[in-house]
Amino acid sequence: MMIEFHRWFALAFFVLAAMLFPSISSAQAPDWMFALEGSYVGRFEMPSGEDDVMTTVDARLDGKRSGAEDGFVLQFAREAASGIVKEAQMWSWNDAAGTLDVTAISDGQRAESQWFASPKGLAVNLTRGGTVAGAAAIERLRLERLPGQLRLTKQYNLGDGEWTMQWRYILDDYVGEE
Repeated sequence: MMIEFHRWFALAFFVLAAMLFPSISSAQAPDWMFALEGSYVGRFEMPSGEDDVMTTVDARLDGKRSGAEDGFVLQFAREAASGIVKEAQMWSWNDAAGTLDVTAISDGQRAESQWFASPKGLAVNLTRGGTVAGAAAIERLRLERLPGQLRLTKQYNLGDGEWTMQWRYILDDYVGEE
């Protein structure tokens, strides 16, 4: 009788473990997100007019894994005329929806967005619907991890097939002084 109980208990344990394993393993962030881990320094570029002139300022990105291991906490910092502008973001992978959920805090305001991810080699294109100057647009955030460098480029398309750059971070791996 005791042996029957142990067999039933062991079988129930393995069935339950098999049912829970996919949900536990799916909480892991996808490989492309691990490019966000670490500290980077470089520049932030933004078009300043229609003549392809770029405004460039110093920038920094610090990224750490979230405690849930499903994403990263990011702090962006860049120069501005009024001093250093900082923005905190939480990037979480939503495996059920297959999307990246971004919660940003800037100037004390919280903004949430959801992006569809399309990995392509050393880069991933994150895409969502949005608005630019009151017009409906497709927004694309391209994250590229190159040797010693991380690039984030945000573009939009107003439906005419043309992608227009909104801003770009070009960041090098930060190596602290010893």
